[in-house]
Amino acid sequence: MAPVAVAAGCVALALVVGFGPGPLRLPGLPSSGTLTYWALPFAHLVGRIAAVGTIGWLLTAAVLLPAKHGAAGNGSRVGILSPTARRCGRYAANAAALWMLATLVELLFTLSEISARPAGDVLDVSSLRSFVSTTSQGRALLVVAALAAVIAVIGRTVTTTTATGALLAVAVAGIVPPILVGHAATSGDHAIAVVALGVHVLAATAWVGGLLGLLTAVRLPASLFGPALRRYSRFAAGAAAVTAISGIAGAALRLGGFTPLWDTRYGLLVLLKAAGLLAAVTLGGLVRRRVVAGLTVTTPTDQTGTTDQTGTTDQTGTTDQTGTDRTTAVARFLRIAGVELTVLTATVGLAVGLSRTAPPVNDALVPDDPTQTLLGYPMPPPVTAARLATDWHIDWVFLAGAVTAALLYLAGLRRLRARGAHWPLGRTIAWLAGLLVVVVATSSGLGLYGPVLLSVHMSQHMLLSMLAPLPLVLGAPVTLALRAMRPATAPHRTGPREWLLRTLRSWPVRILTHPLLVTANFAGSLYVLYLSSLLSTLMHNHLGHLYMNVHFLAVGVLFFELLIGTDPLPRRLPHPGRVLMLLAVVPFHAFLGLTIMSTSALLGSGWYDRLVRPWGVSPLSDQRTAGGIAWSFGEIPTFVVLIVLAIQWSRLDERQARTRERRIAAAGDVDAELDAYNAYLAQLAAGPARRTPSAATTTSTATTTSTATTTSTATTSRTTSPTPGDETNAEAETSG
Repeated sequence: MAPVAVAAGCVALALVVGFGPGPLRLPGLPSSGTLTYWALPFAHLVGRIAAVGTIGWLLTAAVLLPAKHGAAGNGSRVGILSPTARRCGRYAANAAALWMLATLVELLFTLSEISARPAGDVLDVSSLRSFVSTTSQGRALLVVAALAAVIAVIGRTVTTTTATGALLAVAVAGIVPPILVGHAATSGDHAIAVVALGVHVLAATAWVGGLLGLLTAVRLPASLFGPALRRYSRFAAGAAAVTAISGIAGAALRLGGFTPLWDTRYGLLVLLKAAGLLAAVTLGGLVRRRVVAGLTVTTPTDQTGTTDQTGTTDQTGTTDQTGTDRTTAVARFLRIAGVELTVLTATVGLAVGLSRTAPPVNDALVPDDPTQTLLGYPMPPPVTAARLATDWHIDWVFLAGAVTAALLYLAGLRRLRARGAHWPLGRTIAWLAGLLVVVVATSSGLGLYGPVLLSVHMSQHMLLSMLAPLPLVLGAPVTLALRAMRPATAPHRTGPREWLLRTLRSWPVRILTHPLLVTANFAGSLYVLYLSSLLSTLMHNHLGHLYMNVHFLAVGVLFFELLIGTDPLPRRLPHPGRVLMLLAVVPFHAFLGLTIMSTSALLGSGWYDRLVRPWGVSPLSDQRTAGGIAWSFGEIPTFVVLIVLAIQWSRLDERQARTRERRIAAAGDVDAELDAYNAYLAQLAAGPARRTPSAATTTSTATTTSTATTTSTATTSRTTSPTPGDETNAEAETSG
């Protein structure tokens, strides 16, 4: 309870520093009252702490604590939660129930603050229904409460790491809605503000929650708690770095310089929060250096429960430390981690108070400028080819994702080279080139003018769905990951490599990579977006615009992965089927382009006709240009894919011919085998009456049939991606 009390004190301090000891009352104007002034931030604080606990305990159960292997109903192996992990699941369910109640209370007091009426006056069904149905804040809080309720009900019954991981994803999704409708979403450059705040909150929540979960599992034997602490230590280092970087980015947008740090109340709170985070990082370093090294584990044993020299065993049969060493290390961890958790919880309280403090930079959107309100930035100058190439508007989500993907790919390549394994240089070049296309499509002048001109917007989608996926799938990132990542070490039974393999064999991947669904999604997504009101709806929201780009990149990667990729997937078509799959989508793009060019109705009318664009052609003329781009853009990628398919098909035939020749040569006399097979074919052509198969012919037929069957089986195993039924087969395929 001490961390919660400290956080509550920090909220009160932030409110006093930011606004004064009470609400501002002006004569003649309505007010929500003192109760709402104090109750709203504290309800938000309780909900935030409950969310931290929910995510932390689920993270501990699904990722940090070791799990045992068990058989699932479909024959695959799943991770079975230990008793401590199941207890963390129950704690998460209790925290989710508190999260739900606190969110509902926050909803009530938010309505009271917005309507400037006391909480008792808005406590009726009609007012609450109107608030939820007509405001984005009300809908966001209701979604959070619903997701928390799902976790509260299901969290008590989970027994596998897969189910716990799914609940963890639900809990993470519950953090997002308030961010999308908060102050960041109404700021001048809302794209950067929303992304920075979202990443900051998610990273900080995982950091604090993981530490809370480990404190719950501290009674485990050192042979189990030590590996969990080491895994969290590596995870927390990354989360702390992300929290710091995103926090600096968000503060820079709000402060507008260094002087407001010490000249304003908002800057003072930022400094206090930064000091708390720095202290937490220091304490985390002490835990890593003094405690992790103390919780060493002796040589592990098998699952038979073999004891060590002291006669001590644990749940998985691994040997443990002596009781004195473990007690000393755990006591040190409790002292340092307890202080770290208190400091981190205090920073959560400061963050809640900071969210209700006015920043020194008034970055709210100008209500008299509808164009800037829609775009989040002023109308750019007239578009030219030079401006498309030089006037960059950074999309930080895609830029950060591309940089991360490049660094991970190079790290995997470095690990392979350290082991002496070979990886084709062409694949590395292809992967980096694909990431470069993604960055250009989203962060160059295309990203700046995409919301302004439908033609530029269409060019973005064509690049993301038809050009960038080609080099990305040729880079074979999944194959590289499986070859570079090491299996999880004891006592952990799962790790990144096991999670990737389990994802590849999961039923969602089987559905999402089905050729019919992939083809329909690739060809039909553009129709659904551009020929309906969905385009206008998504363009009005930064998350919707981000979703469009992610969706088109994802469907393009899946489509071309099925055609020319080499990564392991549950199923692949033979080469004739791939050619038909490619040719089947060509008419759809052409017909869409002709439809857009010939229509007289303005697409995305709720968006493009509201933009006050003082330059360029009319929206309808620009729309016809967009249709021409959709009609013509697919020809070059289609031609390139046909060439790649022809090369792959030719190489497959060559491998099959060489394999057939080796099989026949290994069976004996090549000429005798071929003569016997020709005689058998001649008897088949002569008709049933003249068939007199000899023993030699029968033997030859059986041998040839067996050879052909073996050859077909061997060829299929090399040319089709393995169904990831077990780790050995997947590793053998990816290493080939």
